[in-house]
Amino acid sequence: MVENVEIERFYARLFRQNERVMKLGLAAIEAALKRESHFDAPNGAVGYRHIVVAGTNGKGQVSALLSNAYTLGGTRCGLYTSPHLVDFRERMRVDGVMISREEVAEIGNAVIAEYGGDVCAEFSGTTLTYFECCLIMATRFFNRSHCNFGVFEVGLGGRLDATNALSPSMSVITSIGFDHEAYLGHTLSEIAHEKAGIMRTGCPCVVGRTAVDDLSREARENGVSSFDALGRDYDWSIVDGAYFVESRFGRFAVPGAEAMPNYQRDNVAVAIFSLLKASEIGLYCPRSSIEDVFQTVVLRTQWVGRMWHVSPETAERLGVADIVFDGAHNPDGVRAFCEAICQSDKAKCVGTGNGEEIATRRALVVNSCADKNIEAMFVQYLSVFEESGIFVTPIGSTPRAMAPEAYCARVGIDGVQAQKSCREAINRAAEYVGARGTIYVSGSLYLLGECLVELGETGALDEIFRRSTTSSSKIDKH
Repeated sequence: MVENVEIERFYARLFRQNERVMKLGLAAIEAALKRESHFDAPNGAVGYRHIVVAGTNGKGQVSALLSNAYTLGGTRCGLYTSPHLVDFRERMRVDGVMISREEVAEIGNAVIAEYGGDVCAEFSGTTLTYFECCLIMATRFFNRSHCNFGVFEVGLGGRLDATNALSPSMSVITSIGFDHEAYLGHTLSEIAHEKAGIMRTGCPCVVGRTAVDDLSREARENGVSSFDALGRDYDWSIVDGAYFVESRFGRFAVPGAEAMPNYQRDNVAVAIFSLLKASEIGLYCPRSSIEDVFQTVVLRTQWVGRMWHVSPETAERLGVADIVFDGAHNPDGVRAFCEAICQSDKAKCVGTGNGEEIATRRALVVNSCADKNIEAMFVQYLSVFEESGIFVTPIGSTPRAMAPEAYCARVGIDGVQAQKSCREAINRAAEYVGARGTIYVSGSLYLLGECLVELGETGALDEIFRRSTTSSSKIDKH
């Protein structure tokens, strides 16, 4: 068993990696991937076929749905995502199970020895960034785990992200919106160009419903084999309370999505159509029928941090009805988050006992990184939260976060309250909403991670990932 001090020493070294190398394109990671011994297979750079998923919002949930569908269909599948909420191991999973601490230490130390830039006998001459080292770790973990397929979530953008050094058999772009403008551009066309960097000549591309014209142009220029967009080539509908995805492949029921907010219904449609397209080209061959997978995959997929409810026991301990985490951290994401609150609260009223009904109270625990468009996000927050119900907390896990006082000054709303700690913000929010109310935590994935720790919810993460994808499902026994 790996001692805590050993794994923490590795993490400390890995997190310092960007001090040793300047990021200049993909040459270094491409050279490293070519050097890896498992890159001999003809089906792409990781020795097995895979899908790369990009997008301003939604790419994490779509990646999880795709990975789970492969696992539920009987294919051993690796899933690579970023960032992590609490535990670095969240970034690398096989069939829903996170990489072990022992494997992190073993694989990670070997990668640092070869690509970390330290002076040692094993140094390969190629120095990688933090994110590139993580990608090499994932490919080694998936190969030693005998994966037959991989799903890789893009970290930032697409064209210059480390994952773009891979050779995917299909590219998926979930959405185009404003975020990281300093790196990706200040227009949707510029951002679409960066995301479209993951498109591959001769391979299909599936996209969501935003910036379709821009992405279609990019697809033609990249010579993709097919290009399908949500709202044009496929879509979802609710009929008699049931959710369906409709396209040229037919109409498929997908239980579980009917209870989701609209933005997550879009994500489900992107994932389902991607699987149908993958099946058409022989990239997805479930052991049983694809309809059986669709009957199960949404119900068995939990994506922590997207309209995710903490345990009832935790909410009860704080004396509130519910606590919901959502990692929305850009204007489009926050707009979808606020619309989801309105959608879920439409029919929610609490009886007073004398024939009257009152809406449940809501509070927001929030903060964001300083480079975000906080002003635009805050306009959305005020559409569903009272000023006095917004509590700004410090975020200690990133230097990019704003001090609560600076956040309040930037939005210029007197009623918004700066708090001294995450615990204080949660407690104040609980006092504000009372036993019938709901606390929402949003604005930053860093904040979500810290609040998960504060509320004691971290132990559930591994179980959630394992429960959402397990090879012992009925599907695999058909």
